[in-house]
Amino acid sequence: MPTDLETRLRAVVTLLQRNELATARKAVEALKPAHAQVGDVWALEGEIALREGRVPDALAAVDRAAALEPGLAERHVQRARCQVIAGDTVGAAVSAATALGIGVSRLDHLLVLGGVLVRCGGQQQALEVYRQAEALAPGNADVQRGLASVYRYLGDIPRAEAACDAAIRLDPEDYETIGLRSSLRTFTPEDNHVDELRAREARGVKSWRGTVHLAYALAKEYEDLGRDAESFECLRRGAGIKRRHTRYDLKDDLAIFPAIREAFSPARMSAPAEGHDARAPIFVVGMPRTGSTLVERILSSHAEVQSLGELNTLSLAMMRLVEQGQGGARIDRARLPQLAAALPMRTLAERYLREVAPLRDDRPRFIDKLPLNSLNIGLIHLALPNAAIVHVVRDPLDACYAMYKYLFRNGYPFSYDLEELGAYYAAYYRLMDHWRAVLPPGRLYDIRYEDVVADLGGEARKLIAHLGLPWDPQCEDFHTNRNPSMTGSAAQVRRPVYATSVGRWKSLERELAPLRKALVEGGVPLG
Repeated sequence: MPTDLETRLRAVVTLLQRNELATARKAVEALKPAHAQVGDVWALEGEIALREGRVPDALAAVDRAAALEPGLAERHVQRARCQVIAGDTVGAAVSAATALGIGVSRLDHLLVLGGVLVRCGGQQQALEVYRQAEALAPGNADVQRGLASVYRYLGDIPRAEAACDAAIRLDPEDYETIGLRSSLRTFTPEDNHVDELRAREARGVKSWRGTVHLAYALAKEYEDLGRDAESFECLRRGAGIKRRHTRYDLKDDLAIFPAIREAFSPARMSAPAEGHDARAPIFVVGMPRTGSTLVERILSSHAEVQSLGELNTLSLAMMRLVEQGQGGARIDRARLPQLAAALPMRTLAERYLREVAPLRDDRPRFIDKLPLNSLNIGLIHLALPNAAIVHVVRDPLDACYAMYKYLFRNGYPFSYDLEELGAYYAAYYRLMDHWRAVLPPGRLYDIRYEDVVADLGGEARKLIAHLGLPWDPQCEDFHTNRNPSMTGSAAQVRRPVYATSVGRWKSLERELAPLRKALVEGGVPLG
């Protein structure tokens, strides 16, 4: 006979299955006074909070559940999931490793861990987890989707494509995987999915997300075939739908740029050194789709350099210190730059270095490649004055067009409207001018994508010399680098350097006129 507690817990699970979140939340609150030491109570509270979008509350609840039952793998699985949603990929990787160390055998838990490990850059581990899941459920579409993602990041494009095909056969409405398949390689008039994709479009798609994925897949394959006008029309349609379903106000983003410039003024940036003397980090920054992955692969091909991927660790460490200083009070985003600039910088650096440590191997240097760390350059300079800051630059129209035609999994909501994209880029451009003005000469290393494409060997040698590293010929053979790549360019960086993306916007000059206008009005010089 189930106990009263078991019955009530099952009732909460049923409410969750029905998505009756408010009722479920009240039921859990009623359980807590008498059962505060029961892990399931806190695990359920965490799941409810996560579904309601209350990520900090979810993290607090799952932390408590894991503390009560540290030997239960599912507690660490749930914790890893919450952490990765919160952007704490380092913490998620640690929680995933803990769960696997205890032992995980349930299919749903393996699928969660596989997804977490993919997001954390642990591709080889993720592959092992998905293969374990495949042994349990060989005809499971979720497993094949997971395998497709892992193979893509590992650079095994034939296996990635085969796994995509398997997932689509098992779930014909899996439009996200249909989009992934179209991104894996360059298609030809003799070998493409255009007819299949158009037939799907004609039959109709039930969800707006499916419609978006289908539009971007068609746009990519049309572009491969040189049918640029048709490609752009698909992009326009897909991006428009995505933007209409995205809660975003550009004004909120634009307001942060002058606040950053004010907080990290010339006076603040010239203050006496107060940070950590570590030389290990190499921050690769800039807008997405500007060639930062290419630069990362050149650097990580060096024997002394490890890539840790796109980490949100610095921002999270900053936020935690700010919240600590404010007694846990909610932080107004407009005040955040001033509060961040006033932090004890050595403490921030120590926290950052401590939190990335579990991901590091014995190589002396590591890459942190989060594009929007361009917002944090002031913090990087003050907290880690010996860390390298490499800023990747690309022709603004090419860069913006590349962003516009890419369907981001997370972030960059400004990229789905040409005018908003131009306005955001202009704000970023002015901020980079500010950093160049307030930083010591040579502190920020600008490297142009077009220069790398034109002279790979020369630009790679200059970059390696700037970092104080001995030359490694492998840097020129970056495309043979077998390390995982965790970006939208995961397939492209397996190829030798190519110039076909330079000036790509010119074939769509008329269609991109709103973008050009926004860039010019924002003060961005165009060639």
